[in-house]
Amino acid sequence: MQKKLLTVAVASALAMPAVALAQVTVFGTMDGGLRNQTKALTATGDDSVMTATDGLRTTNRWGLRGSEDLGGGLMANFWLEGQYSSDTGGGPGTTANNAAAATSQGLFARKSVVGLSKGGNSVDIGRDYTVNFKAQGIYDPMSYTYTGITPTAGTNTAGVRSSNMVTAGFRFGSGGVRVDYALGEVVGQSWGTRMGINADFAFGPVTIAGAYSTSDDAATGVLSTDVMNIGAVYRMGAFTFRAGWSNTNAETGTGTTDTDTPMFVLGAQYAISPTLNGRVGYYDTKFEASGVETGSRKVTIVALDYILSKRTTVYAAFDRTAIDGTASTAVLGVASADGATGLSVGLAHSF
Repeated sequence: MQKKLLTVAVASALAMPAVALAQVTVFGTMDGGLRNQTKALTATGDDSVMTATDGLRTTNRWGLRGSEDLGGGLMANFWLEGQYSSDTGGGPGTTANNAAAATSQGLFARKSVVGLSKGGNSVDIGRDYTVNFKAQGIYDPMSYTYTGITPTAGTNTAGVRSSNMVTAGFRFGSGGVRVDYALGEVVGQSWGTRMGINADFAFGPVTIAGAYSTSDDAATGVLSTDVMNIGAVYRMGAFTFRAGWSNTNAETGTGTTDTDTPMFVLGAQYAISPTLNGRVGYYDTKFEASGVETGSRKVTIVALDYILSKRTTVYAAFDRTAIDGTASTAVLGVASADGATGLSVGLAHSF
């Protein structure tokens, strides 16, 4: 249960009128545990390693969000969300102007938006998740849990998040459409911009979701990147089945770069009991350059979640990664020839 703080009506020492502020929700998660991984890549070879995990199942986060009723169903909303490391207490970097890598520390690097909504329709501006990330989250085999192991959240999602972005969402019946546009903020140029669209529709027990986005790099505008994904969910009693495909294609106008990272995912979830949930997921990613495969990565994960309460879950997971070729070694951080095996246990708590 999220803890709500009813904000203040404070009279100042100078007898100023009381100031009434909107209701604000404080929320977050705390996830920590232990993980043993074989074949961890080192400067001279590989070996096994035991680590204290940081948000392995549920990414550690904290934030503030709130809404104000403007009348007639119109709401003003804000959402500020940051991330931290449970094992060290440190914080993450954020990407400036949609850059590929973290360039500065961001207090609210995960999400920072303000906007208006009415019914199922909304408009937001700030730093937010991309439409590809939101669509892929619908059919991800692990439902964006265990992102410390699975590759989906960082693969073929158009950067997971974009800064300087305007997002508009529209819901109708059992479906919806969302569009976004991230400004590159390069003077006199459109470099660094990204635009995308997604859609999802439900037909009884089946839900289908897909997205497409395109962007230019912020430095020269020569490199263009197109990201697409599509997938489906099927619910049958206590079972839920998920499958999907995605790809990122990056090309330069000069033809010197042409890469693809197609990924196929498949998984099943079974509610063993009201308090015990089992999942299995499979992620098959290929790395291609000019149409030639240079490597591949196959990740299989089996996980059990035992729900202690509405806010606390104990979990255990076994995963196996097989990789081939040099292209995937740096991405995964394990020895190419042997792949890796992981065993993890932990405790996730929300507030």
